[in-house]
Amino acid sequence: MNITESELKKHISSSKFEKVYFLYGEENYLSAHYAGLIASKVVGGHPLAEFNYQKFDGNDCTVGEIQDAVEALPVMAERKCVVVRDFDVSSANSAAVEQLNSMIQDLPESVVLVFWLDAVNADVKKNSKWKGFLASVEKAGASVYFPRKTQSELVQILCKRAQDRGCTLEPGNAKYLIERAGNDLRLLLGEMEKLCALAGSGEITREHIESISVQNLEASVFDLSKAILKGSYAQAYRILDGLFAQREEPVAILAVLSNAYADMYRAKVALSSGVRPEALSDDFNYRSSFRLTNAARDCQRIPLKLLRKSLEILAQADMKLKSTGADKRIVLEQTAAKLILLHRIGESA
Repeated sequence: MNITESELKKHISSSKFEKVYFLYGEENYLSAHYAGLIASKVVGGHPLAEFNYQKFDGNDCTVGEIQDAVEALPVMAERKCVVVRDFDVSSANSAAVEQLNSMIQDLPESVVLVFWLDAVNADVKKNSKWKGFLASVEKAGASVYFPRKTQSELVQILCKRAQDRGCTLEPGNAKYLIERAGNDLRLLLGEMEKLCALAGSGEITREHIESISVQNLEASVFDLSKAILKGSYAQAYRILDGLFAQREEPVAILAVLSNAYADMYRAKVALSSGVRPEALSDDFNYRSSFRLTNAARDCQRIPLKLLRKSLEILAQADMKLKSTGADKRIVLEQTAAKLILLHRIGESA
């Protein structure tokens, strides 16, 4: 069966476990977190817990080794837990996959087997080996898919984490942290640990966030796009200076900037058609909808024709970066200048 995160929490709190679990998805932090919670609940508190908890790295273990661990009886306990990280079913040979699926269907009552993914991606929709593995797990136990958290969910998590650490974090500042550092849960929780240590028992302010939190490439380029939309040459070049100082690749900078404009174009077309921009998330494989929400806000006063022209300028810059020996910094600075000029002409027209 396939279960939700909430249902998995109930399994853990009640200690009523399935024989096998498969934890995967975009939030690999949660896969790791719940794999650890299951193991702790299965074997925790027992004097010989270390003998009943076996961990394997899927990169350097065989199905035979996993099976030996599964079939070994627990030491003076009712159950044992075997946890396997990053076993890439798609790269295993057919015989190993068949052995794995057969083992999953014949697990002893004395074991809870947990597969979880960190660096490996499970293509359970197209890859036949992953599809077969998922079917085996869901027949014998449970799979849990962890999708990328929405912005509102992340805000709740961050505010709760601050509260648990004796601090306060306003939702608006939580959103600002997400915009600045990105929406990866593992990274955000790491940033929260630093911010809570800095704030002590007080409020985590915007100044705290700006002083020590990481600003990823996407956030910096988002600021660059806002500077361009405002028509500020000085601010745009200051941000570019910072990106070059951080040794960010010019092609990557341009790609993120192009994505920002593509987001605005899609949001503008959706709005002009009477469609909520957030509804496009599935069509264009957005991990969360807040990029489109932000884009809808930013494009309100920008004509669709101007956005098309902006995308043409960005495409020309991309071709120049990739096919000529032109100075990459100059190409980006000229592109920013062209976009600013275009917006200024567009607003005055």
